[in-house]
Amino acid sequence: MKKAVAIILISIFAVTAAYSQAWKRDRNSVFGGVGYNFFMGELGGGKKDAAHFMGIRDVDLASTRPALQAGYRYRILEPLSVRASFTYCRIFGDDAESANIYRKARNLNFRSNLFEFGANIDYYFVKEKAVSRFGAFQSVSQWKQRISAYFFVGVGMLHFKPQGKLDGSWHDLQPLCTEGQGSGIVLKVTDENSNTITVKTESKPYKLWAVTVPLGIGVKYRLNPKMALSLELSNHYTTTDYIDDISSDYYINYEQEGVTPPSDLTPKFADRHFDVDNNGQLIEAEAPYKSGQMRRGNSGYNDAYLITMICFHYKLTENLIPTRKPKYN
Repeated sequence: MKKAVAIILISIFAVTAAYSQAWKRDRNSVFGGVGYNFFMGELGGGKKDAAHFMGIRDVDLASTRPALQAGYRYRILEPLSVRASFTYCRIFGDDAESANIYRKARNLNFRSNLFEFGANIDYYFVKEKAVSRFGAFQSVSQWKQRISAYFFVGVGMLHFKPQGKLDGSWHDLQPLCTEGQGSGIVLKVTDENSNTITVKTESKPYKLWAVTVPLGIGVKYRLNPKMALSLELSNHYTTTDYIDDISSDYYINYEQEGVTPPSDLTPKFADRHFDVDNNGQLIEAEAPYKSGQMRRGNSGYNDAYLITMICFHYKLTENLIPTRKPKYN
């Protein structure tokens, strides 16, 4: 009797140990996804002021654009994975599409391609489980077994290049120094209390590279032992406020200050505003804004973008480098 009990206990322990280590056979996988993104910066947006954390309230559906992603994942522990990825987004913002009358009055627009190279850490608070090859959609109990969920955070490098549209043509905005970047000009301007203050613009143009920090949540559904689908929502915070070429004030009014702009297009892209009458209607502006007296953007917050992505995951062989087995005659 004791021997039988011992055999049963050993068998249970062996099965449990084998099952607990099954995740190690699912360490390597690749994935690719398609989705869409919302830009969270100064341009475009909803009726209210910009929201800065998962700012869904500020989403303007007319400004959504496609996103693509591909990458590799490695499980270091059962609930913990790391992954490297490349993400491409086309982002867009246009004050004309906003429901906020004061954003409409600013009358600026932009587009940019984003290229993000990143690394994430995924923590599965609902663990991935081993599944069979069949029955992916047959019963409630079976599809519950196939669902997992995770949080993730990461870091990456982002490349962007904003362009603005004028008279049907798109132009690169960084070389135009629309807020005086790169000129190092010192101006004497008057503040709202009629006090004269000194404003010095940046001595170098803003860089077209930035660090990005994605933060998000995902749900995964295992189709079979090798394939899975996931749905992710992530907000990508950045270290730049110039993805849309807008950050602070109307610093440079070239006509008033007698400064030669870098391009004939600079004044046209720096200030295109309308005025708002007492009835909340847009009317033609009588004059450009005075330097430093009106806000063009909000330099207190950097730009971000929100991505929704559907991904397909494929498990690779347990050993990435297959070993050659001996052949016997």
